Amino acid sequence: MTTNTSLPSAAADLSKSRGWLIAGGILSIFVGFSAIGSPLVFSLVIAQFLGVVALVSGVIALGLAIFGKHKGHRVMEALTGIIRIAAGIVLLNCLATSVMMITLIFAFFLIIEGVFVSATAFMMRNTPGWVWMLISGLASLILGVMVYNRWPSDSAAVLGFFFGISLLFNGSSLLALGLSAGKPAAA
Repeated sequence: MTTNTSLPSAAADLSKSRGWLIAGGILSIFVGFSAIGSPLVFSLVIAQFLGVVALVSGVIALGLAIFGKHKGHRVMEALTGIIRIAAGIVLLNCLATSVMMITLIFAFFLIIEGVFVSATAFMMRNTPGWVWMLISGLASLILGVMVYNRWPSDSAAVLGFFFGISLLFNGSSLLALGLSAGKPAAA
């Protein structure tokens, strides 16, 4: 008879986090479907979030440059902070342009990722499952080209839509992991 105390450490940790995994999975799936249903709203939220992160990190960097105890690199840290603050302000004040630029970067990311993953798959031809890697790489490449071809006209919808798809996959994996984890042992 096997008890939970004989579970490997990772499995025991998963069983302790079972509830959080299931709750996180369900929440991610819910938000994912919401993003797919309202891609424009989520595209704007993503741009605003990135703007706030840039602004806050810029203020922190500038504060460290001015009030920090260290003496080296203050000028570079101050410049970095000022650039982040400016980027945050631009992202927050020019939402439509911000969404377009983030979508363009996303398209290039997918294209570059697709090329590298496909090339890696060809280098791994002797490995079982290399075809799945190739399919993934080609899918990223094709998706990136599709996003780029629809840019800038469909930028607002694309970003939120793919964020939703990402959350669906993430939520599904968390939910599956949580449901497959054993129930924690009673203390």
